[in-house]
Amino acid sequence: MSAKTTLLKGLGASATAGTVATGGFFAWKGLSQTSDITSRLTGEGLSVADVNKKGPWRVIYLTKKDVEGFSDFVDASDQENAVSQLQKKCSELLSASPQDENYEKSYEQVKKWCVNPELKTIEMQFVFDEREWAAAGDDFKSLFTLHQNDGNFINAVQSSTGFFNASMVLDEAKTEVETWCNSLKSKTPEGDDLQNAVSWCTKPESNFKSFMDKKGFRMLNESEWASRFSSLKGGQDSDLSTDVSDDDSDGSKLKGWCEGKKLDTVQIHTLGSDLNKIEARCFVKKE
Repeated sequence: MSAKTTLLKGLGASATAGTVATGGFFAWKGLSQTSDITSRLTGEGLSVADVNKKGPWRVIYLTKKDVEGFSDFVDASDQENAVSQLQKKCSELLSASPQDENYEKSYEQVKKWCVNPELKTIEMQFVFDEREWAAAGDDFKSLFTLHQNDGNFINAVQSSTGFFNASMVLDEAKTEVETWCNSLKSKTPEGDDLQNAVSWCTKPESNFKSFMDKKGFRMLNESEWASRFSSLKGGQDSDLSTDVSDDDSDGSKLKGWCEGKKLDTVQIHTLGSDLNKIEARCFVKKE
């Protein structure tokens, strides 16, 4: 084969490659001009924050507030105000049509300020999920009271703090649980660390009635107290006669005992060792 022929074949190959590359460019450009912004970003492996939730936007604020240009995009001086502005502005930008004159500019802004960031810590995962972290001392006291009979909880805290058991004085236990929960905040949101944080470091309900309601239970109604007392008397509740009565045919004394615990107002940790009794005596599974 002559050098000239080889050269021509090489030029032909280059021309073909150039045609393919150009065609690919126009195909990409065509795609970008016919796709809405959300679909285009999804195609790039990105996800736009849900405009109907607060959590994702709080994470964006916390991770972007010091990035150059953020304060020009929204007023970043106040978190809640910035979050509302982010939701509103990004929602408006996402409505841009590929035919709009400012489509590319809107796309670039959405990509920079409106996309779910990588969640690197459990603390940020909580913010994203709109899950509140236990904070006050009463929170950690109640968490201990609720879970002290759970061996997995005891082992998890003990493995981190070194000294922890189910019979600890409440104030000491509170400190250990708080220290352990705070140590989880900076960990990667995955596996046992995340599951443990969700199960045992989420801010508990303010009272036991709300806690049980969230678990799917309700307090007995007027017609159920008598039958509950009867079933308890013939069962394993050895303290029933001491706490309530030997005879309660209409269930009024059992009802009075449950109502006397003020389950819709008092802090969970003040109920102490009575929690199991309260659950067995005063609540029933919702249908």
